[in-house]
Amino acid sequence: MLPVIYMHPLHHGGKTFIRLCFGQENDLFRYLYPHAGILRYSRTYKCLVMHYRKEAFLQLKELLKGKATLDSSALIRYGLQQKAAAFRKNIPQSFHQPLVQLLSAELEGKKVLIIEFRYRSDLVKLMKEQPFTHYFAKAKCWYVEREKVSLNELVSLLQPHVRLRLDPKLYPLDFKTQKLLLCGNSKDWGGISPDPYLDVLYGRGYSERTIKAYFSLMGRFIGQTGLKTAEDLASLEPIQINIYHSRWVAQGGIAAGTINQSVNAVKFYMQHVLNKPVEGLELVRVKKEKALPKVMSLEEMVAVLSAPDNLKHRCMLSLLYSGGLRAGELINLKVTDINWERKQIRIRKGKGKKERMTLLSSVLQEQLSVYLNLHNPSVYLFEGQWGGQYTSSSLRSVLKQAMVVAGIKKPFSLHCLRHSFATHLLESGTDLRYIQSLLGHNSSKTTEIYTHVSQKAIGNIQSPLDRLDLKENYHKLPNQKPHRPYGGK
Repeated sequence: MLPVIYMHPLHHGGKTFIRLCFGQENDLFRYLYPHAGILRYSRTYKCLVMHYRKEAFLQLKELLKGKATLDSSALIRYGLQQKAAAFRKNIPQSFHQPLVQLLSAELEGKKVLIIEFRYRSDLVKLMKEQPFTHYFAKAKCWYVEREKVSLNELVSLLQPHVRLRLDPKLYPLDFKTQKLLLCGNSKDWGGISPDPYLDVLYGRGYSERTIKAYFSLMGRFIGQTGLKTAEDLASLEPIQINIYHSRWVAQGGIAAGTINQSVNAVKFYMQHVLNKPVEGLELVRVKKEKALPKVMSLEEMVAVLSAPDNLKHRCMLSLLYSGGLRAGELINLKVTDINWERKQIRIRKGKGKKERMTLLSSVLQEQLSVYLNLHNPSVYLFEGQWGGQYTSSSLRSVLKQAMVVAGIKKPFSLHCLRHSFATHLLESGTDLRYIQSLLGHNSSKTTEIYTHVSQKAIGNIQSPLDRLDLKENYHKLPNQKPHRPYGGK
C-alpha cells in the first residue's frame, strides 16, 4: 500500500501556499527535497511548501506516481470555503441584518414606541449611545417616548443597521417615513431624486409590493447604465433601454417576468414622470414560457396536510388548499374575514385590489375554532411570534418542513396548493365558471389552463394509437424474434 502525503493550505504574506505533511515517511521527504522547481523547504514552518496552483499540483502528482498518493481533501474544503465567501459577498447586506420590530404601546401613561429585538451586543450599544432611548427593566425592552422622538427619526436611526417591521397600529405612515423604509440605503439612484417617481406610484394606488419592485428595478437600470441626472433620463432613446434589457437576458439566470417588469418600471417613469408619449416607446419584451401549473395528487395533498404537528401550521396549509388562496391573501386575512355561518372567507385586496368570497371547509372550521381559542390572535388570523402579520418566508418554511415529513421531494411551492384546489374541483365536476369566481380570475381563459392538467379530462381521451388494429409482431418484446425482419426480406 502506497504512503499518503496530506496537502493543507498555508497562508503567508497575504498569499496561499500548499504545505505537505509526510507523517513518518522520511524517505519521501528526502526524495522530494531536491526538486526545487516544484517545492522548497520553509524554515519558518519547517516543512515542504509549494505554490497554490493547479500546474504545480499536477507536476507533483506526476513525480510521485507509483511512490505515494496525494490527499487533497483539505484543499477541496478550502476551495469550497473560498467560493462560499465570494458568494456571501454578493448577498445583499440586508439579508444578514437582525430583525427589529417597532410596537406602539403605553407605558406609565405615556405613548411610547417599543424597540423589540433579540439580544445583540451591537444593537444594545447603539441603544445606549442615543440620548432618547430608554431601557425598561421589567419588560426587558428598549423604548422611546412618542412626544420626544418621531417615528421618522427612529426609522432613520435603525434603517442602516437592521431589518424593520412595524406594528400595523402605526399605519398609515407619512410619505417621508414610507420613502425611508422603501429606499433604505440604496445608492443605485445616485444623484437622481426618486421622489417624483414615488409620488406618482403612491398617487395611483399601486401596492407596496409593486412600488418596491418598480423602485428597485428602476434603480438598477439607472445604476447599470451610468445615468447621473434627470436630464440624462429624459434624453434616453428606446434603443438604449432595449440594449440594457437584452444584455441582462444574455447574462442568464433571470426570469422573463422580471425583465418584463423592469420594462414596465422604466416605461412608467418615461410616461408619467417625464411625460413622454407611450406611442414613442417601442420597448421589447421577453417572451414568457407557458408552463403548466404544478398540481399535487390527492395522496400527496393528504400527506402534506397531515404532516405538521403544529395546529397553526396545519390550519395555514389547509386554508391555502381548501379556499384556493394565494400566500399574500392568507397573510392578510383578519379574524373578522371569516363568515362562520355561511362558511365563507372574504378575501380583501387580493391581486389587482379585488375582493372576492371563497369557501370555508367544514373540516377546517372545527380546527380553526380550536386554533383561535388557543392562540387568540388580536388582528390577523395568523400572526407571527411577536404579533403582527405572519411573514411569507415563514409560511414557505412551514410548507418545506411539511414536505420533508411527508417524504415528498417534488419542487412544490405554496402556489401549488392553489393550483391543486382548482384542479381537484374541476376533476370533481365543478363548473369552470364557479372555479373562476372562487379564484378571482378576470378571464375564463386564465382558469381554462387547469383543463390541461386535469387527470379526469385527459383520462377520458383515447390515444389514436389505441384505436389501431395492431398485428402480433407489434406486441413482441425485444428478446423475442419477429416472424420476419423489417422490410420483408
